Amino acid sequence: MSNITIVTAFFDIGRGAWTPDKGYPHYLHRTNDTYIERFSHMAQLENSMVVFTTVDMVERLKEVCADRMDRTKIVTFDVQKEFAKMREQIERVQKSSEFKNAVVPSQSKNPEYWNPDYVLVTDLKAYFTHYAVGKNLTSNDMVAWIDFGYCRSEKNIPPSKKWSYDFDPEKIHLFSYKEFDRKTPVSQAVLSNDVYILGAKVVAHKKNWPILEGLMRESFNQLLENGLVDDDQGLWLVSYLLAPQLFELHTIPDHQLGHDPFVLFNAFNETV
Repeated sequence: MSNITIVTAFFDIGRGAWTPDKGYPHYLHRTNDTYIERFSHMAQLENSMVVFTTVDMVERLKEVCADRMDRTKIVTFDVQKEFAKMREQIERVQKSSEFKNAVVPSQSKNPEYWNPDYVLVTDLKAYFTHYAVGKNLTSNDMVAWIDFGYCRSEKNIPPSKKWSYDFDPEKIHLFSYKEFDRKTPVSQAVLSNDVYILGAKVVAHKKNWPILEGLMRESFNQLLENGLVDDDQGLWLVSYLLAPQLFELHTIPDHQLGHDPFVLFNAFNETV
């Protein structure tokens, strides 16, 4: 069995203020406390972790990780400073009339269409994981990006509190709801928020994270050249289409059909 290092991040982009009384869909509202509670579930795992965050969140994360600091590295990072240009590029597209008019109206309140901070932090998942690998912050050859709020309840983690699985080290592992029809324009998926690959989790050998980070940058630039931006789920899809031979897709339950897609630690785990 292969042990896996988990890389994750938390940056407050203001979701606590995305409330229905302000015109936002109820499912967008998540406070910092919501994220901390969900991360506290994942922190029960025995796996080593690297967590990127802002200076003001360090002490709170140390409290959550008090019993696992020997296998937890907390890294402070200023996203706004380091990626100011990328954020400006995202915002420029989101504010353009061409983009706003092309978005399917029923999807327009989702943050990938109006919030540059949301798109920025989700598009940097491969960057952060590559950074952690490059700085020798990871403890294992197999490294996974897992969203900070992935474990929405304790049922999302195994009773063993361990996560180990023999993923093929030669492949980059993505988790998909359904197969993408290559006859469908990528722009259609982007503008209609049609999700094929869940953005919350990716697993790869540390040698493959630089490759994936490069594909993500290329995907971002391709969309940008076509007057588009998207969150991580769109970029994972474009990355896969650019080099499908590098990937292995694993089918998971489709949330669009009312199923729970957060099954990684139970469905892909040899300790269960």
